[in-house]
Amino acid sequence: MKKKIFPLAIVATLLVGCSSSSATTYTSEIKDGDKTIATADDVKISKNDVYHYLLKEYGSSEVLSLALTYIADQEITDEDAFNTRLNEEIASQEESGTSLDDIAKQYGLENRQQYIDQVLSIGVKQQMLKEKYIDKNYKKLVKEYKVKYLKTITLDTEAGAKKLLKEIKNGSDFDTVMNENSGSDVGMVTTETTTVDSNIIKKLDDFTKDGVHNKVIETSDSKYAIVYVYNTDTSEVEDDIKSNLSSISDMSTKMETYYLKQYNFDVHEDAIRDEIEETEPDYLG
Repeated sequence: MKKKIFPLAIVATLLVGCSSSSATTYTSEIKDGDKTIATADDVKISKNDVYHYLLKEYGSSEVLSLALTYIADQEITDEDAFNTRLNEEIASQEESGTSLDDIAKQYGLENRQQYIDQVLSIGVKQQMLKEKYIDKNYKKLVKEYKVKYLKTITLDTEAGAKKLLKEIKNGSDFDTVMNENSGSDVGMVTTETTTVDSNIIKKLDDFTKDGVHNKVIETSDSKYAIVYVYNTDTSEVEDDIKSNLSSISDMSTKMETYYLKQYNFDVHEDAIRDEIEETEPDYLG
């Protein structure tokens, strides 16, 4: 039923003048594009009108989606691994208590299987493609995002922080001092981390060896931090680093840019190309 209603809704939109598709010129057309498929008063809607409306409303996002789905299909070839991940995702969503049939309806799909085939499967492959990208570019990404593992203690006064730092340097156990002073093990930190003070993030390049940093760092809110660095040998925590890198907000865009260029992605409909260049200029070679 939805597949019949959708084109009628498009036609209705065009007939009442809600579309701004006429402001954009498209170079591509479809067969018998001038054929009229709907009329109201003196307004005629052709097959090309509907086609160009779809290009304007869904063109760039659909083109990118299809390209990335194709790339994932070429790159993710281990069917056993894919099926395992897909089944894990299905189980995870079903454990939330909402039926996949109900979720399918929210996507305008008819049933559970359509949702699995058209949404979950694509999402799982895109996640696996991102993980493959991180694997291939691991050392570069660790360097780019300045990956470090940190523990911090923050005090109100510089004198208090320096006194505590001296005690640690003289042999006091850092974890004990940290717990006594409401410090925290913040774990992996990158240039994109927002839960650690920005002045500490600026110092990431200085944290080159395990142990307490030799200077107190004044924070952006005029407090004073003692920083302990660990896991500078990242080979021992590679899986954890990869998992955390995968969660960085711009990692999907980096992955998409990388693979679209690898596959020489291009668009020959100028209007769609211009739209992609405006939002994601790096996607096109």
